[in-house]
Amino acid sequence: ERVLETSYHGLIKENETFVEITPLIKVDESKICGFHIIKKNKEIPFQIELVNELGILKAKKTLNCEKRKNYKFDITAVFCDGSHSKSASVHISVIDINEYSPTFLQPSYVTEVDEGRLYQEIIRVEATDKDCTPLFGDVCKYEILTADQPFTIDNEGSIRNTEPLSHKISHNHILSVVAYDCAMKQSAPVMVNIRVRRVCEAHVMGVAERIDYTANSLESVSLFPKIHLELCDMQCKGEDMVIQSSVSLKTKHISFGCDRDATQCLRRLSENERQQAGDSDSAGSGLVDLLQKNTDWTKDLVYDEGAEAIFHFDGSSGAIVPRSVVQPQDFAAHQFSIVTMFRHHSIASNDKHTKEHIVCSADDHKMNRHHMALFVRNCRLILLLRKDFNDGDLNIFSPAEWRWKIPQVCDNEWHHYTINVDLPKVELYVDGVRFESSVEDRHSNPEVIDDWPLHAAHGINTTLAIGACYQGSENRLKHGFSGDISEIKLSTRKVLTASQIRCGTDCAEKLLPPADHYLEPEQQIQSNTQMNKIVIEGSNKTNIELLLQQIQYINSKENPTIGRRNIQVMTTVSCPNKKAIRLPTIDTYIMVTPSGNQSAATASGSGLTSSSGTSSSVSGLYSKILDKPLTSDQKPQIVISGNSNHLVSYPDIKEGVKILAQINISIYTGKDIRPEMQKLDSCNVNVFPSLNPDHEEITIDDKDGTDESLFKFDIKTKISKEGVEMIGYDTIENYQHVLKSLVYINKKPAYYLNRVFKLTCSQVDDHFRSAEYTLTLTVLHPKQQPTSSAAANAGGASPPSNVLLAISTAPSEGQQHGAVAVDSHDNANQYAHAMLHSHDVQESQSKVRSSSNGAGLIGHEKLASSHSTMLIVVICASFVLLICGVGIARLRNNSTGSASGGLIGSGVAGHSRNTDKHQACPKVAADQQLDWDDSALTITINPMQNDNLSDESSESENSDSEDEEVMNGRYKNVSQLEWDNSTI
Repeated sequence: ERVLETSYHGLIKENETFVEITPLIKVDESKICGFHIIKKNKEIPFQIELVNELGILKAKKTLNCEKRKNYKFDITAVFCDGSHSKSASVHISVIDINEYSPTFLQPSYVTEVDEGRLYQEIIRVEATDKDCTPLFGDVCKYEILTADQPFTIDNEGSIRNTEPLSHKISHNHILSVVAYDCAMKQSAPVMVNIRVRRVCEAHVMGVAERIDYTANSLESVSLFPKIHLELCDMQCKGEDMVIQSSVSLKTKHISFGCDRDATQCLRRLSENERQQAGDSDSAGSGLVDLLQKNTDWTKDLVYDEGAEAIFHFDGSSGAIVPRSVVQPQDFAAHQFSIVTMFRHHSIASNDKHTKEHIVCSADDHKMNRHHMALFVRNCRLILLLRKDFNDGDLNIFSPAEWRWKIPQVCDNEWHHYTINVDLPKVELYVDGVRFESSVEDRHSNPEVIDDWPLHAAHGINTTLAIGACYQGSENRLKHGFSGDISEIKLSTRKVLTASQIRCGTDCAEKLLPPADHYLEPEQQIQSNTQMNKIVIEGSNKTNIELLLQQIQYINSKENPTIGRRNIQVMTTVSCPNKKAIRLPTIDTYIMVTPSGNQSAATASGSGLTSSSGTSSSVSGLYSKILDKPLTSDQKPQIVISGNSNHLVSYPDIKEGVKILAQINISIYTGKDIRPEMQKLDSCNVNVFPSLNPDHEEITIDDKDGTDESLFKFDIKTKISKEGVEMIGYDTIENYQHVLKSLVYINKKPAYYLNRVFKLTCSQVDDHFRSAEYTLTLTVLHPKQQPTSSAAANAGGASPPSNVLLAISTAPSEGQQHGAVAVDSHDNANQYAHAMLHSHDVQESQSKVRSSSNGAGLIGHEKLASSHSTMLIVVICASFVLLICGVGIARLRNNSTGSASGGLIGSGVAGHSRNTDKHQACPKVAADQQLDWDDSALTITINPMQNDNLSDESSESENSDSEDEEVMNGRYKNVSQLEWDNSTI
């Protein structure tokens, strides 16, 4: 008989003994008295009991899933008579619990890596879990517990580095790594030791950070006496390795790109001229300097003091060369050369026809014919040379204009130009290099323009001018040059040789290459024409080092520019037909320091003062500059300090206020004060919001033109609506001088509440930059002041409470001077535009002064307009006449006496008060007020006048000169008004 199901399924946890059976084992206890487990070959760790008609299955002991996950056996029901029912199969599954943590296969891991490399996988760690199910028995995650390490690990246990490792920073990295099963049970940590192997990195060693050079020593100094190449056993298989090292001298920041010794060059040129001239009469063969210091024709030009003067031209300046220096001549008839060095200020403009002359020979009167000229136009250097009428047929074209399109003209840098003219041959040399003709876009460069010869003009000579061109018909200079010119020289009746041209362009400071006897076979040394770059190439590492150790620096200029010259060393190593390996670039610098016996006067003219020679000695520099020590990890700092807020009044801002008068700039470089660091390259003042050119501007206060010190600095200042930009290598003191001279002017201050000025300065080509210094300029808007109570009380009466007096009562003469003083030194008598009202009533005495003292006004004439004043005066006069008329009529009707009328106006000096209550028109003195009964008085004024008053008041605030016109114009007629008392 079947009393059991065919099969049963049960679940049991590892840490429990009760089995959950599905379906339940139900029997009838009246028939069934127990159960029996049929054992086969294996021991069955279960037992079954009959409890309340249910078969309860239990484990004899806790089970282990990791040993056995499933059990299968049969059970039968035992009848009370001892017989057995049919059997039923039982399937029991053991449920796993997370009793084990992951464990790593190794107790620790150790590996090695090369420094400087990024690896895809450095090492792989692995952990396992003894739990029997995937949830608890699989490892799903790995994690590095050690913080701030440049490593990462993925879910597979693969460790890699996130950045190249450095043996110098750390020889090894010890990581603590843990694993997690899928239920996030964490394992015990395992140590992973990653050792960093030092890899030899090819580089240049033994270069000093700074090389000192003493000015005027006329001796060379070795740059790299201890230089060494670390090539890390680099070799080429079966072939020689090629090593190339280049040493560059950077002097572009100096005024002319380098120190040039013009004195020696001129001396050499003069000797050559004398040798070539011999005993022959060649008076016109010399090189004539047209732009000299301390001459009559250049005394009005602006130039920088220094060993080599730099003349500044602004487009409107120039000079006429006297005929005693250069005689009028026909330049087209003879050979000649023009030598000049200039820096053209390229300004973006749509006008491509503006001529900017360097030198020009033109008619001296009547006409404006240009015979010879060198000028800049549309970024082209142009030579104009017109043949005279007697040089050929007037109907034959001949070359008359040469136009060179060269980038040097408009790059805002110094360049040396030489033009040799030997018609029909014209040659241009730029920085000592001959310009080669070319064709660009089907246009030849230079472009040569033909023209007719000049027509005959009897009685007309030529005038030679520099920096502009003389206009004979207008008797003035025109077409001026915009930029800086250092020299203009003219060689007449002779052209300069190529060697003479290079003499004027060669730098006095240069690199000296090693002597030839140090060279080995298959080695070579190359130097450029400027001698500021040397390239050494060879295969012998030891000999390359020896050659580099022999490179020297020399500055043969007498009083060279004091300061820094950067040196750059670049080295490459390569095998034939393979890509070269570039070693890290080495940067150092030469510091040219003043000689011990160099006086302050010599130093001021020798370039201690930046590229143009600002006057300052090094001894003064050391005594004035304060420095502070810096820590090893700090860089030089540019610190700008000063007040952050500046309050200004209306009169001050109209006349102009110095916005940066309180600033102070300091550079902190460390314990040792370094003079070359106590200079700036640029400063920028930005204005927020931008200036309105209609009524705002920033100017430089030059004290009415008497202070020329600003023009002696090598600081170029550009002022725009965005602010002020200053560029030039100069001292902090000179930069502060210019910054403190900046004046901000606002003709209409009521438009703004404040202005923000932001200042930043930089040094060494913007490598060091200051923090942003911010100054807020706040305009104090004045409030309208009430009428002086003292003046009101002097008249014995006060105005009605509902009438606002906008102009105070005129005080006595002594008080007038006091009022003027207050008005000029204080803001008490100034009123804001918004406080003006069209219903203001002005007393007659405040408008009229005694005629004995002259008609005029004091006090606040700025606050009223002529139309409104006339209207109020007429209204008041009408009411006074009406009151007086009514009073006279009453007197006549009452017949109580006669009243004596008095003049009411500005012609009464003294006064006496008549207290008769029946007197209709009492005499009014100059310091009294007019009394009337206004109890029933109502005045209605056109409200549209409010806008008119505001506009007129705003216009009256423009300038002090306009204020005087208002006083003399608007109120002049008012002071002439008098009462007509002929009928009183």
